[in-house]
Amino acid sequence: MKQPESYDELAINFELQLYELGRALYPQSRRVLDGLVTTYSAAGRHEEALAASLKLLALEPENPRYHYNYACGLCCVGQRDDALAALQHAISLGFSDYEYLTADPDLAPCATAPSSASTRRRPWCSAASG
Repeated sequence: MKQPESYDELAINFELQLYELGRALYPQSRRVLDGLVTTYSAAGRHEEALAASLKLLALEPENPRYHYNYACGLCCVGQRDDALAALQHAISLGFSDYEYLTADPDLAPCATAPSSASTRRRPWCSAASG
């Protein structure tokens, strides 16, 4: 078994074990799935975070934060166009923490992505302001 390189990695692995046990016991729990999204992402396991995000979206399709987290996951795996569409959908559903959005490191790869609607540095600016 590979030894953790830091306390943070040890903590993330511990959290993942707890959330994965929670998922086995309560597969439809929003709290457990939400924790998995966050912890998988922190562990760099973005595909698994996306899968958990999709389950959350199926359970609560109008939740803007779930769409926001899904957008972050898509951006992390290089699906910029899909990430921007999910982000704009999150904003249309009411996600309004623009300060957090513009500083989120998960969205950094999308911040400079070409946008057909705009050539602004951050292509989601028009969606967040309108």
